[in-house]
Amino acid sequence: MQLVEAFVRNPVKVSVGVLLVFLFGAIAIVRMPMQLTPEVDIPTLTIETRWPGASPQEIESDIIQEQEEQLQSVEGVTKMTSESMDSLGRIILEFAVGTDMSQALLLTNTRLQQVPEYPENVDKPVITTSNSSNQFIAWFILNERVPTAEELRALAAKHPHLKGPLDKVLRAHNSGLQVHRLRKLAKEHREVREFLPPERDVTKERRFAQDFIEARFENVDGVSDSNVFGGREEEMQVIVDPERLAARQLTIVDVRQALRMQNKDTSGGDFWEGKRRYVVRTLGQFRSPEEIEEVLIARRDGAPVYVRDVGEVELGYKKPDGMVRRYGREVIAINASRKTGANVLDVMAGLQEAMDELNAGVLKDRGLQLSQVYDETEYINSSISLVYDNIIEGAVLTLIALLLFLRTLRSTVVIFLSITVSMVGMFLLMNLMGRSLNVLSLAGIAFAVGMLVDNFIVVLENIYRHHQTGDDALSATVNGTREVWGAVLASTLANLAVFIPVMFVQDQAGQLFRDIALAASSALVCSLLVALIVVPTAAGRILRDQRRRSAGNESNDGRHRFNGSRSRQRNAPESVTQRGVRLWHTARHGLAALVGLVLRPVDAFGRGFVALVVGINRFLQAGVLRRLTAVALLIGVSLGVTYLLMPKREYLPTGNRNL
Repeated sequence: MQLVEAFVRNPVKVSVGVLLVFLFGAIAIVRMPMQLTPEVDIPTLTIETRWPGASPQEIESDIIQEQEEQLQSVEGVTKMTSESMDSLGRIILEFAVGTDMSQALLLTNTRLQQVPEYPENVDKPVITTSNSSNQFIAWFILNERVPTAEELRALAAKHPHLKGPLDKVLRAHNSGLQVHRLRKLAKEHREVREFLPPERDVTKERRFAQDFIEARFENVDGVSDSNVFGGREEEMQVIVDPERLAARQLTIVDVRQALRMQNKDTSGGDFWEGKRRYVVRTLGQFRSPEEIEEVLIARRDGAPVYVRDVGEVELGYKKPDGMVRRYGREVIAINASRKTGANVLDVMAGLQEAMDELNAGVLKDRGLQLSQVYDETEYINSSISLVYDNIIEGAVLTLIALLLFLRTLRSTVVIFLSITVSMVGMFLLMNLMGRSLNVLSLAGIAFAVGMLVDNFIVVLENIYRHHQTGDDALSATVNGTREVWGAVLASTLANLAVFIPVMFVQDQAGQLFRDIALAASSALVCSLLVALIVVPTAAGRILRDQRRRSAGNESNDGRHRFNGSRSRQRNAPESVTQRGVRLWHTARHGLAALVGLVLRPVDAFGRGFVALVVGINRFLQAGVLRRLTAVALLIGVSLGVTYLLMPKREYLPTGNRNL
């Protein structure tokens, strides 16, 4: 092991390497994206087909069943589900992990084109791709602006009898509850009713929410999509008079066909005039009720019939297919989902910054306010903090156990530093592999903490054993490491053999638990390197320092005795240097005595435990029947405890996100 000897002879280089690992590991921890769970990619295609006015039964029989007949032969589909609802049919196709989604999209589109025939007025099917990572990380509610705390306190000071009810409003934990309590209070007190702005219908602000809030959220770095729910969507409504239609021998189908044919922009090509190129485009989409009124439907008896002749056109709102309520009032909800691989904490900070910007700008001018009602990072932070606490508690308990059984503070400090270096190196490797910091990767770290110390203890104890037999520091370090490096390597490879197969599982479970395997494997690899490089270097340094201190103490004691006798003979005063040396040795001996006092019960516990183990071994070696009885008893107790403590089986535990 000349390599180990080279490291032991150059502790400065090893220290520089450890510092570099700490530096780049710290950078990796900061840069690693943080999320609740790893990215689990389930390739999915969603086919949506709209048929305005159709019932769910008609959607299922005339659209869904026909599409399912064709889609069931698409290659790679593992699961197909369908939904039929008012005016809409939806089919969701799940594909095997690793499927080429471009090819799957092409095959799906080809099969849909082979559907024999759709009913009249059915829109063309729309195919979208998605995966399970497209989960919404935040929800916001748009409602009326709430008066500030200063405005409410000023109102209470002006009307003292309202102080109690207004204090209750101020204690509300969110803006929606404040609006609810203020409106309820306004019904009972005229002063509050005059203070508040006129009540407005927030549901009519859907277009505004789409144009400003949704667009602003989608511009936040890391946001992949934002959607608006609730409210009422604007539409042009043509209210036809049946009598006037009948008088002109027209039907509603004629009106609809005329509107559909003329409500479009058409490209007219281009032409060149000299060196200039002109693009011709015919604009025909309706932009106002007046344009719709001038649409020609047909000619009757040579006279043109326009839309205005058979009905009226007005700007109205679509019939809502759902609503969002908060405290009994209809509101508008806006959500946001993050891009794959984006740090959810950074994305959430950007969303909250955008919310504050909107509240201080366009929303304030319109008397509206945006408030956040769901924040996924709160659950993520609490979950990851819990795992962090478990890791710290496990490391502390591990150190206590090491102190109890190793019975030396220096060895415990060396192993503690080795664990720290291995953990930081593991974060560096995880970042280089493009993994995220999540609950499962941290669980792998917590799982590996107890496995790391095995290599360190084996190497360190063997080095100390050689030193106790009389070897010098360098020989003890090199020979001790040379004897056990093969066993340490074999032990690490055996542990890696448990985790590495998990990395090659491709289905959902494999993607979910891959981070545990990667974290544990990275920690084990780092522990192997640390055990063969850092531990021997630190142990050799400690052993050299011990020998140097012991030799120095002997010479210093003789010198002090000699100087003391001369001082007494000459009756000379003690110099500053001598006083400093004396105080240093007094403090060092006092600290050593204190450490010895603390470690005395630890040493007693270790000796007692060793005596207990030796006694049990002697008892079991007395006869074969005793050994068989002990083995059977241990197996029975283990199986019984396992059976009693075994939890119920489920795919994943149910988490509480307070949705």
